[in-house]
Amino acid sequence: MSSSAKDSSNTAEASEVDRVVAHRATGVVPRLKSAARREDILNHASRLFLSYGIAGTSTRMIANAVGISQPSLYAHFATKEALTNALSARAFASLEDLIAKIRSADIPAATRLEAMIRGYIRFALDQGAAYRIAFMLEGPMHEDEAFNPDILPGMQAFAGFRDGLALLQQEGHLREGSTDHLAQSLWASTHGLCALLLARPDFPWGEIEAMIDFHVEIILAAYQNKA
Repeated sequence: MSSSAKDSSNTAEASEVDRVVAHRATGVVPRLKSAARREDILNHASRLFLSYGIAGTSTRMIANAVGISQPSLYAHFATKEALTNALSARAFASLEDLIAKIRSADIPAATRLEAMIRGYIRFALDQGAAYRIAFMLEGPMHEDEAFNPDILPGMQAFAGFRDGLALLQQEGHLREGSTDHLAQSLWASTHGLCALLLARPDFPWGEIEAMIDFHVEIILAAYQNKA
């Protein structure tokens, strides 16, 4: 599909969603194309999950918010678990795309780590709802499975992050040691800041950007090669 054709398709779907919003108050919800309806469901579910938690949100609540019946909701997502997994996968896909763009950007290798850290933080804060769904809300358990396939999107995003760090390590820009441990530790350090800023926005943080700069500086000092 050409770029102009894609733009036209996106515009058409956006217009359909706009009509749903415009007519929501009347109780008359126009029929959406499947892809647009799916996104409409995901967006409403995301808001409800953030307000009431996953356990506290029923499929009936989601269907009512969208303005459709439960059977219509199930035509797109057979279970609430499937819907939650789709939200998580969508967030991880966006993060994976961001990491790939930073890795391939024409920037000096010595500054690539900082770009990845800052890009991750900016993604988390700009896409707060998606980030919280993917990283901060308790999801369904899979106690009977040796491996939960629903975590694959997250594993793919982490793999891109780890591969970027592995290259920096090979080039001598990062400290020596297990690349897996380095990547997991760095991810945890960065996520911790993002999670606190999103979960406790009313905490007296002071000047946020200055605090982020300080945190990034500490991370770089800890993980960069000091030789």
